[in-house]
Amino acid sequence: MDLKKDYEKLYQHWLSEFQQTELTVLNKEIFDSYKKIINYVNNLREDVKNDLRFQVFDSYKQNLNYLFDDLLKIREIKITNSALALREIELNNIIEAEKLLYQNLVSSIKGYKKVKAASIFQEEEDLKFEESINSKTSLTGEIEDSEGTFNNKDEIPTKITVEEPKEQIDFTLLRFLKETPPLVGIDLLNYGPFEKETIAFIPSQNANILIFEKFAEKIEIS
Repeated sequence: MDLKKDYEKLYQHWLSEFQQTELTVLNKEIFDSYKKIINYVNNLREDVKNDLRFQVFDSYKQNLNYLFDDLLKIREIKITNSALALREIELNNIIEAEKLLYQNLVSSIKGYKKVKAASIFQEEEDLKFEESINSKTSLTGEIEDSEGTFNNKDEIPTKITVEEPKEQIDFTLLRFLKETPPLVGIDLLNYGPFEKETIAFIPSQNANILIFEKFAEKIEIS
């Protein structure tokens, strides 16, 4: 096994993933090859008596593990953002765990939208029903007679205006701890890319993911 060659291969894949918005190809074959490399370096025991050789090997070991873990974390954020935006991705280019993450998130979001839409529809129906009743009621509560006239000729029917509810999106102020690729917010707007120490407002759902993955930290506003 050529560690230098394997390291360069993984590094170039990580760099491509970091620099572009779209997901790179990481199918089972590629994933298994990386996993084989990682398992090899983690299980290999170098002779500590050869200090220089051990230091070189340990450096490769640490860097390979970092690149592999960070590659998967970046992809997780991209897949989560795609699911939140209900944007299609090529399922043949991702591993099984990523496919399950994407499909489960999409199913949950679609289910939420259906329940939410049904709830809003029900609320509108209730308001229309109330409006239908109130439209026949005078300002003092008198009802139209059988001929459709009011007891008080000066009174007019009340009118209810139904406003369509608007979804509000909460934002969180973040300080980015490292360079971060661009992302699509829950509001379907593009954010980033971000340099280290950049401060920006991000939709809270996206911000929570970035905080969890150690890409950023929340700034409390007093």
